[in-house]
Amino acid sequence: MAILTLPHSASARIANEAILETAIAVTTDRLSVVLRTNTGGSDSRTGEDYSNVSLTQLRRYAGEVYSMAWDAAIGLDERENNESETHRIATGGKLLDLIVYPQNLPNAPPEGWIELRPDLTCICSHDSITGWVTSDSSAGGSGRQYASTEGQGVGGLQEHVNAVNAERGLKGLEPLEALHVDDWPDGAEVTGDPNVVFLEDEDAFEKIQMGAPPKKGEEEDGLNGLVGPGGTPIPPSSLYSSVCVGGTFDGMHYGHRKLLTLAISSVQPIEGTLLIGVTRDEMLTSKSFSEAIPPLEDRIAGVLDFIGNLAPGMKNRIRCVPISDEYGPPGQPPDSQVYPGLVNDFDALVLSHETLPTGRKLNNYREEVLGLKPLKLLCTQRTEPHGMSSTALRRMRSKK
Repeated sequence: MAILTLPHSASARIANEAILETAIAVTTDRLSVVLRTNTGGSDSRTGEDYSNVSLTQLRRYAGEVYSMAWDAAIGLDERENNESETHRIATGGKLLDLIVYPQNLPNAPPEGWIELRPDLTCICSHDSITGWVTSDSSAGGSGRQYASTEGQGVGGLQEHVNAVNAERGLKGLEPLEALHVDDWPDGAEVTGDPNVVFLEDEDAFEKIQMGAPPKKGEEEDGLNGLVGPGGTPIPPSSLYSSVCVGGTFDGMHYGHRKLLTLAISSVQPIEGTLLIGVTRDEMLTSKSFSEAIPPLEDRIAGVLDFIGNLAPGMKNRIRCVPISDEYGPPGQPPDSQVYPGLVNDFDALVLSHETLPTGRKLNNYREEVLGLKPLKLLCTQRTEPHGMSSTALRRMRSKK
């Protein structure tokens, strides 16, 4: 059984994805996915808060979980070279018996009923979602606030499983194991870092605190009269003067296009600039199917063609350069000539959650070594990472 939380932030979605992939990797027959709706709180690691949950939200995310499971299974097929008889979902083989149980959904059984199923063998989740309190006033609870409460015992995944096993023992059922996520993603815990903002979150603008507070009337008028779709003012704090983004951009798949679109949307109009770094060929030799990666010139041409059609008015404010080191221009000293003609005046970096650890390392390097201010890390959750990836495209090209 996997325990997820109904997400209200990109961080919570990333956490759910990690739990689901871990559970699918060890499941040989049936996987029950419990979708909790009460795992938020002011101290939630993923930045979740309590909120009213509608039936529409439950239905919608239940469908998303099935899509996530399909993509995760595709990833397992790729890693195992389709040799496993268990996870051949992508090739028309055995389909995993997956059932999603959104809590509070009409006619769905409670979590406690699933935990007492005789065929259940383990529970996969994370301490930030599960929890157990031993006081008389509150027999059980979920979320980080229950992980360790003075005078009420301790909580977390293992403690939750221990409590479930105590009840299973009374009914003569076999005990369950706690399955932890070994590689907990960095993007699943972003609280406490003011420089990380997930662009898809509804409250992203409120989390961005850049420069002085807006002057009176700026909230209503937007930035120099700039308004978004439907006349919605665009807050000045959501736009930056010098934005950078980097990657291999092999094949310009839809994930690349999403990343570049978010980068374009983060640049101040009229005077803001965007730098796009494209990894040099010599840095890509260790990648899978590296022989199928187009040369640097072709990849740069693909980026410029897409950008030229997406934002033709920014032609003179966009620069695309080859990069040959881990951090690129944002990691260079102010007087560096490694990238001639470029000034390290960047204030924001657009990246996917999978590269967030590198973005944080870059910020530490800027502060501790270069004496520069940290960048605002404008992060996006990478969706369908297995089905929509450069590796998948190169694999298809190599089979031709």
